[in-house]
Amino acid sequence: MAESKKYEITVTAETQYLADQSDPQDGRYVFAYNITLRNTGTIAAQLISRHWIIKDADGNEHEELIPKY
Repeated sequence: MAESKKYEITVTAETQYLADQSDPQDGRYVFAYNITLRNTGTIAAQLISRHWIIKDADGNEHEELIPKY
């Protein structure tokens, strides 16, 4: 098997707009995210931290680093 397939993680993201928590008149738009990490390589993997960078429609970024629990 090719070396590049030994260590491979596939990440997918689904978003859901939460209308009941949003207030468009006040510029507040709330979304929920479902992130799936799938080990598609041949070597076992362990999640040791998560680092998210979320950019809104105005280009503002929110960054969060979550260490291993």
